[in-house]
Amino acid sequence: MSIDTAAKDLANELLRQRYVEVLCHHDADGIAAGSIMAMALYRASIPFRLRITHRLSENDLPKTKPLLLCDLGSGLAELPEDTMVIDHHLSFFEGPYHVNPRLDGIDGDKDLSAAGAAYLVANALGDNRDLAGLILLGIIGDNQTLTGKNQEIYREALGNGIISKKRGFTLPGRNPAEQIELATKPFLNGLSGSEEESKNLIQQVSSGDTLQTDLLCSLLVLQASEICQTETLSSIWGDVWVLEREVVEHAQDMAFVVDSCGKAGAGSTAVSLCLRSSKLTEKAFDVARSHRKALIHEMNQFLTIPSSDATTPVLCSNQHLASDLADTIFYNIPLSFPVIVAVKKEDGSCSCSIRSNPKKGINLGEVVHDIALEFGGHGGGHQSRAGATFDCEHLDKFVSGIAEVCGS
Repeated sequence: MSIDTAAKDLANELLRQRYVEVLCHHDADGIAAGSIMAMALYRASIPFRLRITHRLSENDLPKTKPLLLCDLGSGLAELPEDTMVIDHHLSFFEGPYHVNPRLDGIDGDKDLSAAGAAYLVANALGDNRDLAGLILLGIIGDNQTLTGKNQEIYREALGNGIISKKRGFTLPGRNPAEQIELATKPFLNGLSGSEEESKNLIQQVSSGDTLQTDLLCSLLVLQASEICQTETLSSIWGDVWVLEREVVEHAQDMAFVVDSCGKAGAGSTAVSLCLRSSKLTEKAFDVARSHRKALIHEMNQFLTIPSSDATTPVLCSNQHLASDLADTIFYNIPLSFPVIVAVKKEDGSCSCSIRSNPKKGINLGEVVHDIALEFGGHGGGHQSRAGATFDCEHLDKFVSGIAEVCGS
C-alpha cells in the first residue's frame, strides 16, 4: 500500500471518531507530528487530547480509546490492532491504520520523518498545506535530508510561500554570541557553554555594528577542528530556512526550542509554539538554553574521561539528556565503535541511547531491538540511531552484544 493511500485510510478512520487521544514522542519530530495532527483535528472539528511522552511500551499504553500515536508505536508488535500509528521507525506493528514510509519502501531515516507522515494525514483530513513548515522540525531534529518525500513537501511549501531560504549561521540562538555559546554540532571546545568567551569572540570579530562573518567562520572552524569530525564542521554555515507562518522565524531555532522544551519536561510550551501562540516564546528559549547548557556540561564531563572502548558505556546523570549526549559525542568525536549512553534509574531499569556508523548489511535499530528483547526489554530505532530500555543487571551484556555486532 502506498503511503498516500495509508494516509487517506487513517484520515477516514479519524473522521469516524467523536474524540481522539493523541500521544507523541517528546523530541522535535514527535512534537511537530503531534502538533500537525492536533491542528488538523481541530480544523476538522474532531475533539482530541494531545500528550507527550519519553518512551512507550505495551505495558504503559493509555487506556483511553481511540488512540493515535505520533513518532511512536511502530516498534511495538503487541499494540492493540485498533491503535492508529504515524511513525517512521522500524516497523513491527501490523495494525490496519499505520502510516509509515518504510511500509511503502521509503527511507524512514532520510526521506520522511514522523512530522512529514503526519503532514500527509493532515492533508487527507483537509487543506492543511500551511503546516508544511513544521516538517522541517522533523528533518532537522532527526538529521534527515531534503530528498524523496521530504523534498516533495518542501518544494510545494516553497512554491506556496510557507517556507523561504537564505544563507547564514545555522547554529540555533537568539544572537551570534548565544549561537556560539550553545553550539553542540559542532561542539566548540572552550567556547560551548561559556557566555563570557562567546561574547569576547564576537567583540573580536566585530567592527562597530558590523559582524565579520567570514572571519568568525574561520575562527570557529579552527576552534572546532581540535576535536570535531571534519564533516560536522559544515554545520556552522549553510541554508537557513525561514518559517513564514510560524512564531519562531528560523527553522533551526524552532527545532532547537521545541526539541529542548520537550526533553526538559516543558512539552506544553513546545506545543504552544507549534500551534502558533507567541506568548511563551521567550520562556521557551530560556528553557531550551538551560537544557542545552546542561547538555554541554555533560559533554565537558565526557571529555575529561580517559579514552574508553567499545565495551564501556557513557553514564549520564539525566535521562532527558542521554539521547542528545549520544548525538553530540557521535557527531563530533571520531570513534571506531558505537556510542552507548546509559542512564540507570531508581526502579532498576536502564535506558540506553546508541549511535553507530552504518555497516553493510547491519541496521542498528534491528540489532538493538533483538538484543533488548533477549534481556526482557524493548528497543529499536533507525539505521544508525537507536534506543533501548531493560533491567540494569543486563547492561554489560547488552553493551557487549552491541559492540560485537556493530564494532569495527
